[in-house]
Amino acid sequence: MKGLLKVLVVLVLVFGGALVALSFVDLGRFSPQIEQAAKEATGRELKISGPLHIGVSLVPTVVAENVSFANADWGSRPNMLTARKLGIQVALVPLLGGKLDARSVEIDGADIYLETNRKGVGNWELSTGTAPEPAQSEESSGGPSLAGIPDVNITDLAITYRDGVTGKVNEASFDEVRIDPGFASTDVKVTGEVNGTEVSLASVVSGDASDLSLEDTALAIGDTSVSGDLSLKRGANKRMVLKGAFTSPELDVTPLLKGGRSGAAPAKSDGKLFSRDPLPFDALEAVDADLDLSIDRLVYGGVTLTALKAPLKIEKGRLDLPLSVHYLDRPVTVDIGVDGKAKSVSLDATSSALDFGRLLKDAEVTDLLSAKADFGASLRGRGASLHAIAASASGQTNFALGEGSINSRAFAMVSDDLVNVLIPNGKSGERAKLVCALSRFDFKNGVGTSKALALETNSLVTTGGGTVNLGSEYVDLLLKPKPKNPSLVSLAFPVRLSGPLTAPSAGLDKTGVVKGVATAVAGTALTGGIGALLPLMSTGDQSVASSGGCAALAATAAKDSGVTGIVKGVGETVGGAAKGAVEGVGGALEDVGKGIGDLFGK
Repeated sequence: MKGLLKVLVVLVLVFGGALVALSFVDLGRFSPQIEQAAKEATGRELKISGPLHIGVSLVPTVVAENVSFANADWGSRPNMLTARKLGIQVALVPLLGGKLDARSVEIDGADIYLETNRKGVGNWELSTGTAPEPAQSEESSGGPSLAGIPDVNITDLAITYRDGVTGKVNEASFDEVRIDPGFASTDVKVTGEVNGTEVSLASVVSGDASDLSLEDTALAIGDTSVSGDLSLKRGANKRMVLKGAFTSPELDVTPLLKGGRSGAAPAKSDGKLFSRDPLPFDALEAVDADLDLSIDRLVYGGVTLTALKAPLKIEKGRLDLPLSVHYLDRPVTVDIGVDGKAKSVSLDATSSALDFGRLLKDAEVTDLLSAKADFGASLRGRGASLHAIAASASGQTNFALGEGSINSRAFAMVSDDLVNVLIPNGKSGERAKLVCALSRFDFKNGVGTSKALALETNSLVTTGGGTVNLGSEYVDLLLKPKPKNPSLVSLAFPVRLSGPLTAPSAGLDKTGVVKGVATAVAGTALTGGIGALLPLMSTGDQSVASSGGCAALAATAAKDSGVTGIVKGVGETVGGAAKGAVEGVGGALEDVGKGIGDLFGK
């Protein structure tokens, strides 16, 4: 036994002496060989400008300083990666057997620059290199175990991503990235900034790739945070099962969705509203999910939403997301359904008495409207892309805008001719009292046909009709104004609004030909009241569609089932003075009801 002990002592001394000797070896002389091997494997230049040395330990640490790795030849800067120090600690015994067992990784002062070219190719895609050995099959292994990951300590890390198609640049810098493996779990901690906003992540991770658990997870972005638990397990038919619940008292997504800076001129847009890029329907076949997200306050720019509930479920390739949220204490419900196998999408959305003018102002769209609105949508479509889905959409949209005011500049931005539709003989910038606006489009194969289209202000009633084609992304509407002031009747030419959905134009149609144009309320649709005209609308006490000017408009029209235009009785609601004024126009109109009927092609 004593002899064996002496042998062990000698071996330790010899082995220790060898390690000490290695620490004095100038490994820098091997830099050219390492750089050449890297170039042969990747096709790019690796440069070690600083010392290359090894630390004294039973688990040696190899450290390289001032390292750089070249960018793609089309890249916008010379290097894809630079670092002040790269260190890796490896177990020596497995290394003698040809296996790399990394115990720790240390990186300091790294600057990583990721970018794509105009074709979407990433600079991380290498032109040469040996293909990796196939991974161990899932049947023989449960996946990589967290127990084998090294301790990671990264400090002063900068990452930049430049999109070569759009020119948009996103930047992140991290003070610390720590992965600290323990006996049964691994602690993960990240602190830094993304596009100038402070972010942090902390989580306790356990399990392996087939049964992963994230507990006590906390993500903070600026002054907002999300916390909860998440688990990922392999279920039947190799489908992953994702379950979790997250809550947040306040989440501001503005820095993430509006972040980035323009590092180059943006790419030219094709002017299309709906993308032709394929949607990842196949991903729904790979995972089942049961996720519950609750956010007390969700902020994006000037828009604040409250009481967000988003229970997401994915099962057997079908996604269901019944989302509910409040804007200024008014509920909005959106139900999204996706069938991955059929490549179909459904959308149902409703809200009533929503402060639409305030929403447009908060979203920095326009401050030219002040009114509340009801809206409803029920649409179905299928296809491999957003464009294909839109081009096949069927269903209906309803919209009702209640009493308020509207600035004529909202129309002047499209065309000065539209100002006359709102305020005949008025000036751009004048504000008109809005009585009601109604809209209903029925969609089939991507084409929405107007079944109701009307706008009433204190000075006129405007009706119209036409189509919105989501496939060609083209709108064609004919608007026919009727001033309540008889002296302005001669100025009331029809206006045609047509062109691409992203940039329509408008102009006077002085031919006055409006035959065949669907009017605001056609046939006997109004005999059932507002519920028949706008079936997706709520009829609650606070509903815009069933109260105020809109209710009077629909109710008056419903009294005469023979009306084929918008509301023969609008004249009655305007009052006797308006009736007398119209009768005074050269006896052309027998009464207000007949005059408005003539206006709408009766």
